[in-house]
Amino acid sequence: MYKSINDLVIDTKSLQIQGASSVAKIVVDILTNNKDNLQKKSKNKDEFIDNIKDIAARLALAEPTETMAQNILGSLIVELQDDGNSSLEACVALFEKTLGDITKKISANEKTFVENGVQLVRSLSKKSRVMNILTHCHSSGVRNVLRAANEAEIPLKVFNTETRPVFLGRATAKKMVDENMDVTMIIDSAAPFIISGKGGDKFKTDAVLLGCDALTINGDAVNKIGSYGISLSAFFNKIPLYIVTSLLKTRRGVYNILDIPMEIRPCSEVWAEAPSGLNIVNLGFDIIPNEFITGYITEFGVIKPDDIKNVISKNYPRLL
Repeated sequence: MYKSINDLVIDTKSLQIQGASSVAKIVVDILTNNKDNLQKKSKNKDEFIDNIKDIAARLALAEPTETMAQNILGSLIVELQDDGNSSLEACVALFEKTLGDITKKISANEKTFVENGVQLVRSLSKKSRVMNILTHCHSSGVRNVLRAANEAEIPLKVFNTETRPVFLGRATAKKMVDENMDVTMIIDSAAPFIISGKGGDKFKTDAVLLGCDALTINGDAVNKIGSYGISLSAFFNKIPLYIVTSLLKTRRGVYNILDIPMEIRPCSEVWAEAPSGLNIVNLGFDIIPNEFITGYITEFGVIKPDDIKNVISKNYPRLL
């Protein structure tokens, strides 16, 4: 259990913690467990809210691309600021209640989009043979959908990328093996070819399932570097590509994908002993344009990228 935001920041930067939902849950746990400390160091309601803003700022610096925890903290701050009661005690009580509601919402969302994902996989499955699905990096949402589909006895085979340079896909592969899933790891640069189907039936891909770290109001997505090439191949070869995510990852007020900061990771991850004078750029993320996305598997069903704005306006209006 994490006791402080500082510990979370360190592990987020070093990739010990993966997944926007995981970070969001840990943030909520830390805030809940530190309620008394936050109250003690605050003289009044305004200072209490300022302390939460400080936590949000530190988290944003640690992982600028991550959105879900930032949205949760932003919603919490607005809720506290809008409350008409000015006492510190009332603010703390609302803080505790709101965090409890958020925890329930995250869990309910995950349960629902997994159910929606299983229904979609079932509808896409081929009765004549095992269905081949390709995924990239480590997404708890994608893995939970595939695990649940496997448990529902939908015949599946998963291709997952190793996800260089720090091999984040190994976490996905290990967990899938532990869950008795049929999974084959491929190198990142093989993914577009596998999707193309030109390697024969053995490597034929029926669908691509990806997670995302953030999305825009117009339906573009940010995901681990390599996602653009995967989505481009899927689009060109007419292979359906779905993104498993809660719409709580929508970047507030952002329509242009270029307005979302893209993390550049340390060069040493690519080549620890690179020759002097060699320039290395280690991009952590890239984009998936909305026209490459068949649909989003969300807590509100499977929706088209162009419908994101309408769904958000009805359910998460503060994100517009």
